[in-house]
Amino acid sequence: MNVRKIEKTTIGVKAPPAKAHTLRAILLASLAEGTSRVRNPLLGEDQLHLIDALRRLGVVIGQTGEELTIKGTGGEFTPLYRELDLGESGVAMNTLAAVASLVPGEITLTGSAGLLARPVADLVDGLRQLGCEVEYAKKEGFPPLVVKSPSIPGGTARVSGKKTSQYFSSLALSSPLALHDVKLLCADELSERPYFDITLEMMGLFGARAENRDYREVLIPGGQTYRSADIVVEGDWSSASFFILAGAITGSTVRISGLNRESRQGDRLFADFISRMGASVRWDGDVLVVTGARLSPIEQDMGDVPDLVPPLAIACAFARGRSVLTNVGRLRYKECNRLEALKTELAKMGISSSYDEDLVIEGNPDAPGGAVIDPWNDHRIAMSFAIAGLAVGGIDVLHPGCVAKSFPDFWERLGAFWN
Repeated sequence: MNVRKIEKTTIGVKAPPAKAHTLRAILLASLAEGTSRVRNPLLGEDQLHLIDALRRLGVVIGQTGEELTIKGTGGEFTPLYRELDLGESGVAMNTLAAVASLVPGEITLTGSAGLLARPVADLVDGLRQLGCEVEYAKKEGFPPLVVKSPSIPGGTARVSGKKTSQYFSSLALSSPLALHDVKLLCADELSERPYFDITLEMMGLFGARAENRDYREVLIPGGQTYRSADIVVEGDWSSASFFILAGAITGSTVRISGLNRESRQGDRLFADFISRMGASVRWDGDVLVVTGARLSPIEQDMGDVPDLVPPLAIACAFARGRSVLTNVGRLRYKECNRLEALKTELAKMGISSSYDEDLVIEGNPDAPGGAVIDPWNDHRIAMSFAIAGLAVGGIDVLHPGCVAKSFPDFWERLGAFWN
C-alpha cells in the first residue's frame, strides 16, 4: 500500500470501536445468563476468532448491522467441536484457556505459527494453581494447550504480571464462575494496568463482584452468576492514536470524534504525550482536535501503555533530539518483536535507534524519507509507518492486510487525508 503526502489541512475522522471493550463484552455475554446485546462492536480478526471459537463451544451469536446478539450459557457449555483455532489472537488464547476450564471434556486451543511461538507458561501455571488441568500439546510453555478441566475449583494463584496483564484478565474473567473463592496475587508489578481496569469495569457491568487491592491481590467470590447486559462500545483510543499522530507530524489539523474523554483506556495518554512534545491538543465539545507543530523529544515510561510504543516512536523520529521510551522490553513478545521491527524499519527512513529494556530514538525532522516498509505482519507497525507516509510521502507498506487484526477499515479511513 503506497502512502503519499497529506493533501488536506483539516481532516475529520471517527475513532473505531474499542478493541478491548468489544472482546470483553463478547466473552462476558457468552458466560452470562440470558441474552445480551453488544452495540457498535469492533469486528477485527481478534474478535472474529473469539466469536468463531465461542460458537464452536455452543454459544449462539448473531449479528444484525452494527449489533451482536449473544445468548449466554451461564457458564454451562455444550461444545460442538473439540479444537479451537485462534489464528494470531493472543488475547483469545489467553482468555479462552480459562473459559475452556468450564467446558466438560478436552478442549484443544491452537492457532497460527506466530501464536504458537508466544509463551503462556505464566497463565498455565496460574490455572493449575486454581485446580485446572491444562497440558502442553507440544512444546513446554507454549501453545497448543489441551484443557481437561470440567470446572475451575478456585483457591489462590500467584502469577507474574510484568509481561502482560492479559493473564490476570483471563483468570479474573472466568473466576466468578469458580466453585470456590479466588485470590489472584501479583508476584511482581502488574503491567498494562488500564487494561485490567477495563476487565474489572466490564465484569461489573455484567453483575460480577471483584475487589482490587492495589493490583497486588484481587479477590473474586466464587459461585457468582453473570447477568445479561446491553453494552454500547466506546471509541478506541489505541486506534485513535494514529490519527493523533497524523496531526502531530504533518502540521495539519485532525478532528477526531467518537472518543470518551473519561475512558479507562490507558491509551488515552497518547494525547498527553503528543501535547508534551509540542503539538496543540484540545477538546472542541466531544471532538478531539490535534494540530501539529515543531516537536520536542520525550522520555516516557511505557509500562502501562505498550501498544502506544509504535506510534510514539514515529513521533519521536520527527522530534529533534534523543527520545527514550522506557520499560518496553516485553514488546519482543507481541505479534512480532516490535522493538527490532521499529529499529529496522526506522533505519530504512534514515532514523537511528537502539533498544534493550528501553527504546532510544535519535530524532531528526529533516531526516525521514520514503521507504518500503515491512510491517512484520504486525498491525501496529503497519499503521504507524503508514502515518509517517502522510508526512514524508513515498512510504510503501507491504502486506497491508495485517491491519485487520485491530482496525479492519484503516486504509479506507486513511483516505480522508487526501480526498
